[in-house]
Amino acid sequence: MPITRLIQVPDKNLKIRNLAVLAGALLSGAALAGPVYQPPGANLTLGDVTHGNRVQSASSNPAAAAADRARGSGKPVRGTVISGAAGLEYGNVDNLFALYDELTQAYEPSDPGTGGGPGQDPDNKPDDGISIGDVLDMLDPEYKELLDAVADEVARQTVLLLLIREEGYAKAWLAADVPFVFDRQFLGGTWTFGVNWSGSSKAYGLSEDIEFDRDAARRAIDDWVNSLPIDRPDEFPISDDLELAPENNAVFLATINDSSLLSKSTQTTEFSFSYSREAMSAGSGNLFFGARANIYLMQLSRVSVRFGDVTDSEELFEAIRDADFRSDEGAGIDLGLLWVADNYQLGAQVTNINEPEFRFPDVNTEPYNSEEAVRFLESDALYTLDRQLKLEASLFSQDRRWSAHLGYDVDPVTEPLGDRFQWLTLSGGLSTDSGWIPSVRIGYRQNLAGTELGYVSIGATLFKFVNIDIASALDTVKIDGRTLPRGLMASIGFEISW
Repeated sequence: MPITRLIQVPDKNLKIRNLAVLAGALLSGAALAGPVYQPPGANLTLGDVTHGNRVQSASSNPAAAAADRARGSGKPVRGTVISGAAGLEYGNVDNLFALYDELTQAYEPSDPGTGGGPGQDPDNKPDDGISIGDVLDMLDPEYKELLDAVADEVARQTVLLLLIREEGYAKAWLAADVPFVFDRQFLGGTWTFGVNWSGSSKAYGLSEDIEFDRDAARRAIDDWVNSLPIDRPDEFPISDDLELAPENNAVFLATINDSSLLSKSTQTTEFSFSYSREAMSAGSGNLFFGARANIYLMQLSRVSVRFGDVTDSEELFEAIRDADFRSDEGAGIDLGLLWVADNYQLGAQVTNINEPEFRFPDVNTEPYNSEEAVRFLESDALYTLDRQLKLEASLFSQDRRWSAHLGYDVDPVTEPLGDRFQWLTLSGGLSTDSGWIPSVRIGYRQNLAGTELGYVSIGATLFKFVNIDIASALDTVKIDGRTLPRGLMASIGFEISW
């Protein structure tokens, strides 16, 4: 009698709906949050550089405000920009959440009383894992088809775990930024003040490798078959991670490890104060320096659920908005230099020199048996705002209508949700005499770390005070037969000068 694997077929109608559920749950649960490492406003296209595009430029490098004040016509930059931005990014996995629901059916639940919560209902879990087919004549000494079925299912789960480990995530973020640049000098320099709030949330998989040795599995099956029927256990392990349960002429396979579904959210309000002034004047150009102090008021949330306890990932994601947040606060110091000549400028800044630390709330590790998983969850509670060196260079035409910019993060940094960022940006801008569209811009940004995604972006200033910018990832993913970019970002800002 042949063995056939029984595989749950995902509901294709869930694809778009589940993605929308995640975006809605994450965004509504993260109205305020920590650094998201995507600059708002015109900087979304032009990059985190001193591009000379009025107030938003003066709030980038800590030395930029004094440089913009002294540039060209001598007309000082003063005013504010109220910008809002949002983005969504997800791994290259079609029907991500139905995949989680299917895969977790094979995982053995935690011991009763060790956990519980949204998306966790042990009564909805298969009693003994998933069926991998019909039982052969158990006196057959070969058992080849049974071993083949186990090996095929392990191989399938291994591929799915690798896919989840590399691509099984979805992330949403919101940001708002309000920098103020003041005209009046005090203590010989230019002062800026800023308020920033941003929100990000991410759901992703933490997978452990499945241990499977075909020869050891064969010996375990032999031992089970060669024992007396009355002495045979209902379930027997064939490795530390796999357990078989013959029942009612079928074989059920259960996976026993601590692969988990995690979600993290952050909420932060950031206040910044910066001072900049000229440090040196020469015939070839001027050198400016600046310092910025940042105060971070953060709220952090974290949830971890073993695959064996997940029965409804959609319900779990919907509950993220109700997660408890832990409050923490810290301060960071940034320093910047900017060399400004007639047609070019070079700059450098070091952010978060003191590397402030913040702590996520603890998660329930009682259901976990793996020391490695417990160590990760404990270390994952601590987040450090990494120190980073950022370089910039800009070229301007004689009349400053045309500009080209390069920004480069020398060091990769890790943001609160665990993603790595190291941006390389290339951009250009054109200023016109039009009152309708006084400036347009185009840019490209590449993450040299983490996801390594590249984004193209375009933006325009309308009516001299409205900034609109849109960025799209070049990589695509198919969802419900439709090809969509893996990431989208958009920003709108209103600039007010006085």
